[in-house]
This record gives sequence, C-alpha cells and structure tokens, in this order.
Amino acid sequence: MIEPNLCWAFFWRLVLRLTLILLFALFITACSTSPSKPGHAPVSEVEFSNLYLRGVFNWWEASASYQLKRSASGWYVDVELIADGQPYDFRLSDKHWSSGQTCGSEYQGERIITEQTTYLICGDASQNLQFTPGQTGVYRFRFAESTNNRISLSIARR
Repeated sequence: MIEPNLCWAFFWRLVLRLTLILLFALFITACSTSPSKPGHAPVSEVEFSNLYLRGVFNWWEASASYQLKRSASGWYVDVELIADGQPYDFRLSDKHWSSGQTCGSEYQGERIITEQTTYLICGDASQNLQFTPGQTGVYRFRFAESTNNRISLSIARR
C-alpha cells in the first residue's frame, strides 16, 4: 500500500512539471519571427514606384498625376486642395488596392497636421487618414521608409 503523503507529493511534482512545461511552451510561442503585426505588411516589400495617393480629392482613383515621384529624400506627390474646413480622407495604394501595397493609419480618421511627421502602416489593418488644409493651395505629401516597419508622412504647403 502507498502512503497518502507520498501520493500527494507525487501529484504536486507532476502539477509543477506540467505547469513549467506549459509556461515554457507559452514563452516560446510568444516569440515571433514575423517582422510585423498581423494585418501589417513589411514596409521593405512596399513598391513606392507603384503607389498612388488616393482620396476624396481624386475620387479614390489611381490617377497618373497622383502617382508617387522619387526625390533624394524619398517619395512625394503634389496636390491642389481647397481650404473649405472639410477634411480630405486619403490613403496610399497601388492600382489594385493590394493588401501589402495599401498604407494608412493604425486607426480610422487620424488627422494629419501640416509640417508634422506621421507614421503609416501597410496592410489590411491600415485605415484612412485625414488632412484639413488651412489655406487653399498646392500641398506636397512626402513619404519615406522609416524605422519600426512604418512609412513616414509629412505634408507641407508649397
């Protein structure tokens, strides 16, 4: 016959071992080799030369005049906007709204302020951005690869 104290000791050692194995398994699976969050595309795979600034100002179309142009510091596009107090919704995308080539905000309706840098994400999780110009005129939208798998955006009046 086995002593009851010996059974309890065996039981608690078994529980301890299983708990340690479970914690180890959770720790290992929490480590990810993926460079981005779910729904986010790696910026290194974004083809800037195929992207367009798409928004209410161009009926969300991939128009040639809104295709990004290369500069020494990244990419840009100039857009004429009317300052009527209403925000312009926009995003970056290719002609086909491809998931990995569509970039925007981490949350819906993020407001962009002139001369301040904002960081975009790419992929299914990206949302529309908003910009309300202070004056009617031409605005330059500048984009560049940034750290943390994001794209920097700044807008300036020309």
